[in-house]
Amino acid sequence: MSQAPQAGLLSFQDSTVLLNGVDLHYRTIGDGPPLVLVPPGWGVGSSYLQRGFLALAEKFTLIFIDTRGSGLSGRPTDPSEMGSVDMADDLEALRVHLGLSRISVLGHSNSGAIALSYAERFPEHVDKLVLIDSQVLGLSAAADTQRMIQERAADPRYEAAVKVVSGLFSGQFNPAADDATLASFIDQVLPLYLHRPEETLALARQHLLGPISSYCFASQFAADGANRTDLTQSLDQISAKVLIVVGRHDYICPLVLSEHLHKGIPQSQLSIFEESGHFPWLEEPQRFWSILNNFLLPQ
Repeated sequence: MSQAPQAGLLSFQDSTVLLNGVDLHYRTIGDGPPLVLVPPGWGVGSSYLQRGFLALAEKFTLIFIDTRGSGLSGRPTDPSEMGSVDMADDLEALRVHLGLSRISVLGHSNSGAIALSYAERFPEHVDKLVLIDSQVLGLSAAADTQRMIQERAADPRYEAAVKVVSGLFSGQFNPAADDATLASFIDQVLPLYLHRPEETLALARQHLLGPISSYCFASQFAADGANRTDLTQSLDQISAKVLIVVGRHDYICPLVLSEHLHKGIPQSQLSIFEESGHFPWLEEPQRFWSILNNFLLPQ
């Protein structure tokens, strides 16, 4: 399966800066308009985005931030400050630190929620926004998720993963007991995130698996639950041009979430990937890169 091209001989620059009371690490590469790529806040860090989106460095200055607590970034003193909104505030602090008047932002899964929060509260500083299979705080798609799990329970491609993820949803075990337990859990449930795991699971493991923080997994979930942020109330405040990408077969951030975003965000376009789950850039790379480049690059 084809993949995105690499970014030639461009070199990385790693930096760490104290922002909002936390040592935040970020990596920059490339030359051009600034594009901030935000990883989910539950502990996976930015490495998988670096592996997946490095080709964009040929046209943009890519800024990969490790959200607080993950990757090479530090933790806040108070774990209640590990919420998605806190991480959106970190984006604004980083923008100010870098002296940038406007930035484009790319978020995937939970980091879509972080990017949404940022674009709603700081619309004047966002040029373009890319939301890939985005979570939407304040909007549940649990019924769709459960339906897909039930549909896949007897499919041998997903059967083992369904048993593991069902144990999580039923509260039978805690995947965030420690980093190793969480890493094993992610590896076991990964087939559920793909439309055709028999074709793409090896590639997904190569791109996505790596160091992970159980502290972030537990702390972000608790902080978001306590804050009960509802991002659906201010979608019309987003003034940026927005590309919404979603896989038809995404069980964890189902299509209904992206459809709601498209309906509520004024300047948005929705691209549905019919042969993808949670990672359309891995499952339908040729179409994904065509749509993304057409959106991001000046016409």
